[in-house]
Amino acid sequence: MKHCFNIILFILIACCLLRNPIYAQASEVNDDPGTGRLSGSNIPNEWYEGTDTPSLARYGAGESESFTTISPYTNKTYTHQGIFSNRRLQHGVDVSQWQRTIDWNKVKAAGIDFAFIRVGYRGYGQSGTLQYPYTDANGNYKYGTEDPYYHPNMKGALDAGLNVGIYIFSQAITVKEAQEEAEYILKHIGNYKVTMPLIMDYEYASDSSTGGRIKTANLSKDEATKVCMAFCKTIADAGYTPMVYANKNMLNNQLNASTISEKYPIWLANYTTNTTYDGTFQFWQYASDGKVDGIEGRTDMNFFYGDVISAKAVADQVYTGEAVKPNITVTCGDAVLKKGTDYTLSFKNNKEVGVATATITGKNTYVGTKTISFKILPNQVTGFKAKKHNTKSLTLTWDRIPSGGGYQLYRSTALNGTYEKIATLKNTTTSFEDINLKPGQCYYYKIRSYNKINGIGYIGSFTPKRAICTKINYIRNGIINEDLTLHSQSSTGSSVVTTLKKNQTVSVRYYTKDEQGKGWYKVTYQTKTASFTGFVRANKITITKVGVITTSDVNFRKSYTTQSKIFFTLKKGTTVTVLGTKKVNGIIWYNIVAKKNKKKYTGWVSSPYVKIQ
Repeated sequence: MKHCFNIILFILIACCLLRNPIYAQASEVNDDPGTGRLSGSNIPNEWYEGTDTPSLARYGAGESESFTTISPYTNKTYTHQGIFSNRRLQHGVDVSQWQRTIDWNKVKAAGIDFAFIRVGYRGYGQSGTLQYPYTDANGNYKYGTEDPYYHPNMKGALDAGLNVGIYIFSQAITVKEAQEEAEYILKHIGNYKVTMPLIMDYEYASDSSTGGRIKTANLSKDEATKVCMAFCKTIADAGYTPMVYANKNMLNNQLNASTISEKYPIWLANYTTNTTYDGTFQFWQYASDGKVDGIEGRTDMNFFYGDVISAKAVADQVYTGEAVKPNITVTCGDAVLKKGTDYTLSFKNNKEVGVATATITGKNTYVGTKTISFKILPNQVTGFKAKKHNTKSLTLTWDRIPSGGGYQLYRSTALNGTYEKIATLKNTTTSFEDINLKPGQCYYYKIRSYNKINGIGYIGSFTPKRAICTKINYIRNGIINEDLTLHSQSSTGSSVVTTLKKNQTVSVRYYTKDEQGKGWYKVTYQTKTASFTGFVRANKITITKVGVITTSDVNFRKSYTTQSKIFFTLKKGTTVTVLGTKKVNGIIWYNIVAKKNKKKYTGWVSSPYVKIQ
């Protein structure tokens, strides 16, 4: 009698609960579309391989190009299509509330690389519930469909070091609903570090007598494909990699799988040891009865044919004083990958001179870690110039480089000639006197920085070649060819010293070149009241010849005749400037400039007494 009373009481309580609108709606929407398949109690035939024969096109030239591996989680041998022979095979699980509490450290230790974790589902009933519990604008209570093990699984898998992706068990039948499901995942990511795709699990409800909302909607292939593409686009627009999960039958008969795979990866479900699906896919859910340490009972098993990343070599970089982070081109086959979306990038030892490394780690459907190295070289020397010009020496100066090490100085007697290293100098040295040079000779210099780290030399780039000339032990004269300006430096952009007129005579000090390789003379222009020194372009001046007196006590005359006035006599070895020549009665006379008591005289000497240099 007491037993009957308890039964009656239970029935009364249940009826009262059902009359409560909150509990009533909860019962109406308790329609998890994955209950049968995910728990393993009701797996539809569509998940198993049919009687199709393998497509040789997917194997390359033939089935012989395929390869096999043994799964330690099913103890079966699986045949992989030949197109994946260069990929990195990874093992993964996908889990939901049906796996209950999981020891993720054991899962990681068992060799699992990644996990797809269910965030929730859309109910397969007509209401198609999706959101958290809340009250809408009309005061109607909405019941949630979040997987109760979502947060424990996410935290546990990530803490154990697995790569993680998220999936929602879809029942979307419109573009809008697909977008809602994508947003549902995005809102649940929070601070979780997701490195694998966000997935739309597109399949019929296994426990529904009607097949659930997707099946009863009876969408065309085009309509169903638009639903999947809408989900993927929403995920991609948010900066994540989307993916569509479907069984082989769904991909072949209810979707335009090739349309999806042109832009987004596909996760194939096909329970067999040798799938005959001939479409494009990156993940293969090959079994639902895997045994993984750390998970009680059965679980879905997956292969991931990861797209292995590669990177182009990085050119040598230059020290800047800051962390050097060069642009690196990361590829997978012919595709150039996107930083942040397809891979992460980190640097090490990338500030000082030496060898730096860049580590590239694939994300989402791209796997592997690629480490490449590049050199950081000392920076180029700046401020390289001549400080002093003497007849037999030149003093060169430059700015001190901040990257340490020292300098290597090279010299040549021709612009494009052979350069010889003439000095190796410490970092603290910023000048060098080059001695034992020839008077009036132009020399060409270049300098570079260097450093030595752990016995390995690192050399900076050379400065532009500098043409620098010694002074001569006599003054050469030059005649200005046209009206021009005398510049303060060997550059047309420098300030103007004075204006020179055509046919004016100037004293030429030395020849040099600017950064563009254009020639300049340093000259002095003397008037009765002032002296001006500066630079003129070499092609705007004619340099007079130089002669040496060959006999002692040569008469230096006012005109080209032995009857003209004698200024003074010139001793043997005296250097004179030859302005021109004149032939009189078969005798050649040189018009020369000579000095006496610091005063210049212009006159004539018979040519037999002068040797032109």
